[in-house]
Amino acid sequence: MPKVILLLNREWRLFKQAALPNLGLFVFGSVLTLFLVLYNIFVSGSFSFADGSYFPYMKILFKVVLSLFLVGYFIYLIVVREKRPIRQFGYLIKSVITRRYYILSSLLLFYATGFFLSAFSTAKGAVYTVGEFAWDSAFSEMDRLLFFGKDAWHFFDWLYQYPVFIMLLNLFYNVWLFAVLGVFAFFCFQLPSRVRNTYLYSWLACWVVLGVVCATLFSSAGPAFFSRVHPGLAVEPYQDLMERLRSIDAYLIASDYPFPLWALSTQDWLYNLHVEQSVKAGAGISAMPSMHVSMAVLMALGLTHVQKWIGIIFWLYAFIIYIGSFLLAWHYAVDGIVSFILTLLVWYVVGLFVKNPKRVSPYQ
Repeated sequence: MPKVILLLNREWRLFKQAALPNLGLFVFGSVLTLFLVLYNIFVSGSFSFADGSYFPYMKILFKVVLSLFLVGYFIYLIVVREKRPIRQFGYLIKSVITRRYYILSSLLLFYATGFFLSAFSTAKGAVYTVGEFAWDSAFSEMDRLLFFGKDAWHFFDWLYQYPVFIMLLNLFYNVWLFAVLGVFAFFCFQLPSRVRNTYLYSWLACWVVLGVVCATLFSSAGPAFFSRVHPGLAVEPYQDLMERLRSIDAYLIASDYPFPLWALSTQDWLYNLHVEQSVKAGAGISAMPSMHVSMAVLMALGLTHVQKWIGIIFWLYAFIIYIGSFLLAWHYAVDGIVSFILTLLVWYVVGLFVKNPKRVSPYQ
């Protein structure tokens, strides 16, 4: 019996040591989640977590990331002509088992963000009740100032001549959530480092600072919803854009392309939820600032510090997301510009407070 107690004490001590690097992130995430709950109570008078869950996506992504890592590492051993790849791969498995409690702690952190994101969805759905989309006209005018008197999409009008390009743009835009959660998972399971912690703290902060606080202060719906939330306009400023997108969607369907323009059906879905005031995961209409651009920029910032060539790929992806944000009628061009600046600011401010961890791992 004493041996069992000693073993349990040892395991508990190892778990506490492993969980320590994530303790600050748990506390920070909990505080932000509480803020989102209080925000929604203050705005709407009540709170409930968004119906529908991010957990299925996170479960799939964890399995995918783990599988890709294991398969990728084995392929790497073959490529570098490791003399004993099986033995070397065994060392990796042994290392995983040795660091089991650190991995468990990171797994708990990863799944705990499901509650945070559900609280964010609820708060995002309530953003419009404060500002009532008062800034749409102002941001529309800002776009015209930036693009020499034209709407941003007019400036890239020639791209609509290539329906396949718009289809691929939409595809890149739609896989964004998987990329965001996948990169978040990647950093979750990294050994403690300044870059890792800066990324995770910034990730949590951007959702709240940009996605709720700034979205409330600068409430806007975006081009796709302009005429719907501002009825009775003599001229619908984005009617031509929406007709162009519907025409491309019809062409893709008639030509049996693998993907239609999901943006259109998603926009209809979001607007119906808005009218019904339904609280669902992913719901809520808010243009300024663009969380798509913010998260894409944050991924590029974080991964640049991991591998420069990976960072370059994700900077390219961030640019694609930015172009897609207004070509697909989700955002004004100025939304992405503001998101870029604010995300850089969040990354810099968080970096001032995050220090290099003294201990890389309790097992080293």
